[in-house]
Amino acid sequence: RHISPHPCHKIMFEHTDELLFAPMDPKLIMQVLVNLLNNAIKYTPAGSTVRIRAERQKDMVCVEVADDGPGIPDEEKPYVFDLFYTGQHALADSYRSMGLGLNLCSQILQIHEGDIEVFDNPACSTRGTVFRFRLPAAEITLPQ
Repeated sequence: RHISPHPCHKIMFEHTDELLFAPMDPKLIMQVLVNLLNNAIKYTPAGSTVRIRAERQKDMVCVEVADDGPGIPDEEKPYVFDLFYTGQHALADSYRSMGLGLNLCSQILQIHEGDIEVFDNPACSTRGTVFRFRLPAAEITLPQ
């Protein structure tokens, strides 16, 4: 319901078997995830695969949205989370920062004491992009 479907993309979800807990406003974190997924679906070529991965890394819950699209040029990566930054290369993934979406994601994660980063997809032969956001993990004791 939150994600624009595209019949030419494959979406895969990978996670560890453990339960992952993080204190959050679920609507705001859902907005981050939806923005990242919609960007990947909308702007990668037909036949692309989008992978969502969630796992715990030490004291953080890490969520990645990775695609096998054309990628973001290295010179643009430091600026994609800046307000109103739109990039110079319309065909390369500059779409991801129309000036508001990624900045909003960054702001939401900052108020949750988390962060977000972007890097090339190491699993992709063409280049691809990975957006990784992290939230402080919570320890929950379940009743026996």
